[in-house]
This record gives sequence, C-alpha cells and structure tokens, in this order.
Amino acid sequence: MNPKKNELSRIVVDVPKIQHRRLKAMAAARGKSMRIIINELIDDWIDESDQKVDCNHSHTPNKETLKAISNIEKGKKLVQAKDIKDLFEKLES
Repeated sequence: MNPKKNELSRIVVDVPKIQHRRLKAMAAARGKSMRIIINELIDDWIDESDQKVDCNHSHTPNKETLKAISNIEKGKKLVQAKDIKDLFEKLES
C-alpha cells in the first residue's frame, strides 16, 4: 500500500508509553516503520472483520421452500429444460 499524499488521512491515537516503545522496537527489528506496521494491522483487521460480517437473512427455509424441497425429493413438479432460457420461459408461464 503506497497511497499518494492527497489520499491519506491523519488519525491521532493515544497509547501507553510502554506500547509505543514496544511497537517502535518491534517495527525496527522488522525493518519497517511504525506507520507501515499500524497500516498492516488495520488492513488485516478490516479483512478479518469483512469475513465475519453477518447477513440479515434467515437461513431457515420458509414454508414455500420446504414444500419445493419436498416435491423435489418426491420427484414431483419437476421442470425439464434444454437451456436456461427455456427454463425461465417455462417457469414464467
């Protein structure tokens, strides 16, 4: 990540002195700046959080879906189609 100067936004975070010293030492040991380490941590946290986002949809089948599943299992009301266009035409009629 190497954004241009006008694409940056500054934030100020107060941290305990011991954390600041440890971060500075660990960043130096890795040959990176504290800014780069913090940006990497933020990116990792955002990526991890994106993967944990819960959707607002119920994943429990409703009555209509349960009936359709039952019909499929029994081989009832199946529609055969030669391609997707044919399938949609049959389902719309």
